[in-house]
Amino acid sequence: MIRVFFDTEFTDLIVDHQLIRIGLIDETGERTFYAELSDTYRLADVGDFAREAVLPQLEGGAALMTMDDLRERLKVWLEAFDWPVRLATDSLSWDWPWIQEIFTDYNVNYDSPHARDSWPFNLDGKPLILTQDQAFNQAVERAFAEGLRRHHALDDAKANRLAWIAIAGDTD
Repeated sequence: MIRVFFDTEFTDLIVDHQLIRIGLIDETGERTFYAELSDTYRLADVGDFAREAVLPQLEGGAALMTMDDLRERLKVWLEAFDWPVRLATDSLSWDWPWIQEIFTDYNVNYDSPHARDSWPFNLDGKPLILTQDQAFNQAVERAFAEGLRRHHALDDAKANRLAWIAIAGDTD
């Protein structure tokens, strides 16, 4: 099984928040995925923190996509791994629900013979929860001090990967 570290950024720390972006990196550091959503939120829905820390880092261009495009592209990206994939997160309650949301296709009529299963066939349904002890947090802070951007979903995923390696000593 291969670990893929991921992070999300969203509009606010409220119940009805919306996804702004997602970033993933595999445990080897060789493969990344990054997306910014174009159809999930309105600027008026974005809280002060996300306005100040998240929106200024948006890249646009090829990263910008709809939720339907994200569902398709991320599924293809995950299924391209030759092994089962286990996603790793430092925030089960804020990040993991977005994986469930992304791969729940509300537009599919599951009674239809043409219905497609949107959950990637090789994706474990249980995430790895990264323990945020002092050593882990210090390793994350080192990653940011060395140039990664805080509150950028891909860089946050990279920082978590680097902290995991620093704590575990390897990627096995």
